[in-house]
Amino acid sequence: MTSIRLNDIERHSWRMTTKDGLLDILFGFMLLGACVSSLVSLWETPDWLRLASLSSVQFGGLGFIGWMRRREVQPRIGRVKFGSKRVRSTRNLRLLMIVCVAATLILVLLTTLSARLGFSIFGKTSALSAWAIITAVIMIPIGGLAYYHNYPRLLLHGSFFVIAEFLHIVVGWPLFWPPAAALSYGIGSLISFSIGIPIFLHFLRTMPRISAGEYGGSDV
Repeated sequence: MTSIRLNDIERHSWRMTTKDGLLDILFGFMLLGACVSSLVSLWETPDWLRLASLSSVQFGGLGFIGWMRRREVQPRIGRVKFGSKRVRSTRNLRLLMIVCVAATLILVLLTTLSARLGFSIFGKTSALSAWAIITAVIMIPIGGLAYYHNYPRLLLHGSFFVIAEFLHIVVGWPLFWPPAAALSYGIGSLISFSIGIPIFLHFLRTMPRISAGEYGGSDV
């Protein structure tokens, strides 16, 4: 009976850590970083400043999500020491989140450099093929996150990057109106935040903090 109870606690805790809306908010930060970086590029600032603005927002968002999990989520689901299988899954998830952030950072940076310096990051590859490559680079790690978390909504957030890159690379929208890049990322960011923040607030309202020793120290 004890083993069954501990397994139930583990499953419950795992579900709660993936249903708090924080991953949706993380994608809001990732899209916001691309938006801010695109705005910075309009001022003809050095490339390092664009990279700094992009990385500070995205990795700052990643740090914020980790902090909120420790401060708000963990006190509500308890301290459960997951089994080895869950631990491996958690490590894979963290790696995939870092890959997602790093991939979007690098792609946005290379897109900017190629436009500013007049070269193609994919050589003679057609615009549509280049967009397909970028789509794969973005959606593969996001698909991994969606699979591990059983969280198909992440594919929606990933599609905001894909749509923005299609408008940039295939349609060439920013060539006709430079603020278009920032606008496309900004709209995606607003949608991601509008999805994640209400879910997180609902989680805070409906999940009260539990006593420190109620689930603390459980090994499953």
